[in-house]
Amino acid sequence: MNVSALRIAAAICFLAVLPPALSQEEARPLVVIDLRPDEEKSGHGLTALDGKCNVDVFRIADVASDPQKVDVLKSLLADQLGIAADGKTLTVLNWSIYYNRQVQKSGSLIESVGIQGYKVPGKDKSRKPGSICPRKQSAGGWYEGKELTDVYFPLISEFEGTFGGKPVNARVVYSPHSKLPGKFEGEQADTEALLAAVQQTAETLVGAISR
Repeated sequence: MNVSALRIAAAICFLAVLPPALSQEEARPLVVIDLRPDEEKSGHGLTALDGKCNVDVFRIADVASDPQKVDVLKSLLADQLGIAADGKTLTVLNWSIYYNRQVQKSGSLIESVGIQGYKVPGKDKSRKPGSICPRKQSAGGWYEGKELTDVYFPLISEFEGTFGGKPVNARVVYSPHSKLPGKFEGEQADTEALLAAVQQTAETLVGAISR
């Protein structure tokens, strides 16, 4: 074997023992930084919002699911974005999921009533789904009846943050497919509805990030 052949063989042996990652940068995990105000993180079960326009609107506590919603969102985004999430940072500035039990009543006053669902739209003219005040007067969880896909009280997810330094927002109105216990203290139906709202939030964020 000549000198050139020996050198090539030696080079091949040397390359064979090098770490395979040298030729390309190793994938880095998605980083999530939670900068939400304390009131968006704390609590147990449901926390009622203040103000006459927010009667029967509740913020669902993070501990209503295990793992908690920020961890679930991180996992969903990493899975759905794939390599687009590598080395990126998602900053969560505001994110609450609300349970809105308001119903509009016709007449001179619009008020909420404590029922667990609605009549079939169009059949009962005295009562219809939807927030009782304009959106700008709502402290969170506002929705319109036309946003529902079922007859039960909705969960509204409102997210504000950044991804890779760019602003991203998501708003989801999730309609449960059956009557919920509505306590969000560990009941399976409540937890499944909450996680479904997180899933839709992740899908909406992926759409916003991909644009």
